[in-house]
Amino acid sequence: MRKTVILPMVLVGLALVVSGCTSALPGFSRRYASNGERIYYSGASANDQISYSGGTVGGGMMGGGMMGGRLACADCHGQNAQGGVHFMHMTTMDAPDIRWSSLTGAHEETPSDTAPGDHGHAMDHDPYTPETFALAVRTGVDPGGQPLDRAMPRWQMSDRDISDLIDFLQTVP
Repeated sequence: MRKTVILPMVLVGLALVVSGCTSALPGFSRRYASNGERIYYSGASANDQISYSGGTVGGGMMGGGMMGGRLACADCHGQNAQGGVHFMHMTTMDAPDIRWSSLTGAHEETPSDTAPGDHGHAMDHDPYTPETFALAVRTGVDPGGQPLDRAMPRWQMSDRDISDLIDFLQTVP
């Protein structure tokens, strides 16, 4: 009698553990409205493999990265893409606002429209275009040819995934 009770309990426990583990994997715990949203929040694409290198976080100088080696845009730039100061791997980082309206200069930050904790960065270069955004993501160089902060990983993304990510960033208010 005791064996018949233990086996179902073990199976239920195993199912709970497996479901809990898959929620930490990219793409498992959330439904995404677009591939760009998936890339932004999970660091994974529905289309192609995405990897990254460089930077002081997530596979560069710090090694293994977060979430089992997965790093996503939202981990540094925030849920609303407005960036901000945060602490990761014993380093304080100030991630810039990467909403498309901010990157392209369509939304000029002023002290009166900066929310508490919002750290918009003044651009000291030309506004981003899709081409210069792709260059920044892949090689860590801004539109003025200057290197981005060394904490920014260099993402190996297809043109389609870059376009999907830009499409998503255009929807973030």
